[in-house]
Amino acid sequence: MAKTLFILMQNYRDEEFTEPYTMLQQAGHIVDVAGLETGPAIGVNGHEHSPNLLFSDLSEAEFDQYDALVISGGPGSKKYLWNNEAIYKTIQYFHENKKIVAAICYAVIAIVQTTILRNKHATVFPTDEAKAIFEEYGVRFSKSGCVTLAPEKIITAQGPKFAKEFGQAIIDLLK
Repeated sequence: MAKTLFILMQNYRDEEFTEPYTMLQQAGHIVDVAGLETGPAIGVNGHEHSPNLLFSDLSEAEFDQYDALVISGGPGSKKYLWNNEAIYKTIQYFHENKKIVAAICYAVIAIVQTTILRNKHATVFPTDEAKAIFEEYGVRFSKSGCVTLAPEKIITAQGPKFAKEFGQAIIDLLK
């Protein structure tokens, strides 16, 4: 049984969190959710989730208990995840310790900005802005809905219509 840490922000895309979260729980994995702020996080479509942890309270020593880091996307990504040094350090810690790093939609940009995807294929919600950031950081955009880099343990997905495929990719890599 694996243990997964979700990072959840305000203004997340509901299905990009709820579908993988539910799938991981149903597969028997332990799932913790770290909010970036105190109180419930509210999705763009009104889904509300109360995280059981506060991200700013977590230390690298606590990250060691997790097998995967999952970052849900949505419009809040730009405000809460992009250019966020604490998020970058967390992504890098999981990656350096050979743990899964998975992000969907605009949350993928946070992984891109750490440079761990340089010269690799990944996907993101395909806007001109996101593609320009991929180009700036030397990441090759894939039109696939979900991209798994198995040796690197990195999963990226485009957006809400690929939320189930994203969830399944996480489950598959946890095996």
